[in-house]
Amino acid sequence: MPSITRRTLLATGAGTVITAGSYGAYRLHRGATDAALSPWDPAPGTWPLPRYDGANTAHNPHASPPRETPTARRVASAATTARRPRFAPLLGNDRLVVYGSGLGVYPRDGGDPIRERDAPTPLAGFGPDGRFLTVERADSDAPASLVACAADFGETARVGLDADHPQGLVVGAHEAYVGGQDGTLRAVDPTSGRRWRVDGALPALGDGRLYAADAPLDGTVAYGERTGLDRRLTVGPKRLWSAGPTDGFPGRPAVADGRVVLGTVAEAGGVLAAVDADSGEPLWEPRALGRDVSTPAVVEDRGYVAVGRDEAGLVAAVDLSTGETRWRDAVDWRASTPVVGGETLVVAGAVREGGERAGGVVRAYDAASGETLWTRGFDADPNGVALVDDRVFVTVGADLYALR
Repeated sequence: MPSITRRTLLATGAGTVITAGSYGAYRLHRGATDAALSPWDPAPGTWPLPRYDGANTAHNPHASPPRETPTARRVASAATTARRPRFAPLLGNDRLVVYGSGLGVYPRDGGDPIRERDAPTPLAGFGPDGRFLTVERADSDAPASLVACAADFGETARVGLDADHPQGLVVGAHEAYVGGQDGTLRAVDPTSGRRWRVDGALPALGDGRLYAADAPLDGTVAYGERTGLDRRLTVGPKRLWSAGPTDGFPGRPAVADGRVVLGTVAEAGGVLAAVDADSGEPLWEPRALGRDVSTPAVVEDRGYVAVGRDEAGLVAAVDLSTGETRWRDAVDWRASTPVVGGETLVVAGAVREGGERAGGVVRAYDAASGETLWTRGFDADPNGVALVDDRVFVTVGADLYALR
């Protein structure tokens, strides 16, 4: 788990003293009172956020990935814009983006870059109406900023973030949510500058609620919009429940079908865990699956999880109502990044030989049966996967490929 000692000091150290009659100063310090926890549905033909939607399901219901062995075409390369290229893909209505150790924006079908940036861009995402947000730094030691761009990628707002290690960006209908290593979740409206904070580091939106994993001492937490007089008197949303910490470093939570699920990473063994979205009560005992357990791609009561175990791994389908495994495939590579389109599961992974990097793999499965449909090898690790229409987009180093 992240350092409890450090987080305890942050949570219990000296804070702002609020005296009677100073509510106006309190609002000025903390932000506006109204929290709008509005999710939105991605448009067909897009993959706007790292795990597709604000609920982090990693499931694009509009996609139909190839079920026969595809051909690979390189559609973009950011090799000239990053010293240590490592990127992940996003696709908006008419643009594709790779981000990570730098930023590259391209026409939807590839070609010359529209915008490039050779500086750390750890987080990025499209929002409603084509707006685009990034978390940027001038270099790895510089303070982070949340940058908002219009549909033409012209910058419209820049807001400083006092986050030492920004993580987990989710773009809502009105606000953007960014966590930090201090266990604090920052909500920012780039247009108005309105902001508020709650506990948590890794956000998800679902059913008018905000969920956050890795809150100091409290683990996974749920928040709801305030109503009545309370809405005017209190900053930020109302805490509904906390589920307690889960063993290991948690990934982004995924929310679907009344459940909040997540995977964790731990040297002694990560787990897959699930709680009831209304109450925070555990649905079953966390499942120990391996060292590096991904948050599953979620389709109704099915979860598709990828596990890394040193130089081997596991891909499995899990019944999220019971925690029982429906099917599993032991692989000789470290599996990660499960995504689903239609009835096809796609998983990426890294090949290791003698502890050294030896290439990468992208594999497709029939989601219902677990049958392997095809496997594609690469010379390096895939960094991210997106499913759009009938294509699998995958970044390998600084290159973006379309498998079709």
